[in-house]
Order: sequence, then structure tokens, then C-alpha cells
Amino acid sequence: MFLIIQTGEPVASAAKAFGGFDHMFTQAMKLADQQTKVVNVHHQQPLPPVTQAAQTLTGIVITGSAAMVTEQADWLLRTQHWLTDIMAHKVPILGVCFGHQVLADLLGGRVDFNPLGRNMGLSEMLFKTAAMTDPLLKDFTQKERIPTFASHLQVAIELPQTATLLGQCGHDAHHAFRAEDRVWGLQFHPEWNVDITRHYILARAEQLQQEGLDPDDMIAALRPCPQAYAMLYKFRQLAEQYRQQI
Repeated sequence: MFLIIQTGEPVASAAKAFGGFDHMFTQAMKLADQQTKVVNVHHQQPLPPVTQAAQTLTGIVITGSAAMVTEQADWLLRTQHWLTDIMAHKVPILGVCFGHQVLADLLGGRVDFNPLGRNMGLSEMLFKTAAMTDPLLKDFTQKERIPTFASHLQVAIELPQTATLLGQCGHDAHHAFRAEDRVWGLQFHPEWNVDITRHYILARAEQLQQEGLDPDDMIAALRPCPQAYAMLYKFRQLAEQYRQQI
């Protein structure tokens, strides 16, 4: 059983066309409904008891959100407390975008607004040396860089001391990391495709123009990101392997 901790909703047009974040992840991970449990923590839904979760969960995914880690919402703090407890049981965890920042924050890193401003659209990730041997990323390091989809204002300004930097991009010094052996953070959106990203750019078009960016140019630059997308199924495979070792 995989737990999807849903921390927000897609922009309305993307949700109408592609479903919620939970659907995007289960589709990429090739999971059936009976193989997943979705908890909408931003709607105050409770997470399962830690002891029960440790016995039944194969892996955990934390989704993106329009929320900000720096707001320290009550539901976020409760979620972080639960995550701290579950980490002691070595359940594999993958945090994406806001989820990446949630993990960096709870492990002792620092999250804040990116001084370089918004990162949105296509964003090339440069693999760091540690990625070549990382269980999640090593299969995708044949090339020095891969394209990813991004949409965020806040980032992990400082990684936790226990974290290993796996990738960075021009806008984000910490685009991917690993910590605690079985915990990964990806600042980008592996669950997205070109069309989903286009919906986000169009939904944010007015803000982007106010920030001096050109939505049309950003859309024209989009291209598929198959390596990033494949990381989600790889995470499923890794989590299942770890579960068999228990």
C-alpha cells in the first residue's frame, strides 16, 4: 500500500483535464486504487496511526501545494510530526515540490522564498556526482542534464546536514536530495507533462507578466521530460524492494 499525502490541489483547469495530484501520481507509478491510500492533510484528514502505517505501507509520496512552508500551518506541522515518527520505521518517502520543502524543513534545512524569484516551466537539472550511485536517480544519469517541469516560489535555501545533494538547476541550488537513506526530495514535478505545465503557465499568466516573464515563450520552450516522469515508477520499485527486505 502506498500513501499519498495530498497537500494541495492542481489549478482548476489542470484538475478538470487530468484529475487531482493523487491521480497524476498513481498513473505515473502504475498503481491501482486498491494499492493506494490518499489523505488530504490540507483538508484536515487524519493520517493513519504510525504503528499501523509502519506495518502496512510500502512507500509514501508527499505532493505539491500552493501553500508555503514558511506559513507553518497547523496541518503542516501535524504532518511533519507524523513524518518524523514514521521515518524511524524506514518507510521510503518521496517529497515533490512543496513536499520536497516539507522534508527539508523538518530535517533541519531552511525553506524560504527563492531570491532569484519564481521558477516555472522547463528547468534543466544538472546531476551531481552523488546521483550516479543514488538508488533513485542513478538509472537516469546517462546524460549530465535532464529536463524537468517546475512551478514554485519557495525553495530549500539550505539543505539539512544529513542530506546529500543530487541535482541542481539554474534557478535552484537544491533541485533534488536524499536524506535518511530512504527519503528523497524533488523540487520539480515528475508527475507533470507538457499539457499540465501549460495549464499552470496560463493560470499564472498575469503574475508572470507582472514579474517580467513571457508566458508564450515559456510555453513554446516546453518539451517532454520522460526521465523525470520515470522516476516515480522507479520509486515504486525501490519501495517494493525495501518492503521485501523487512
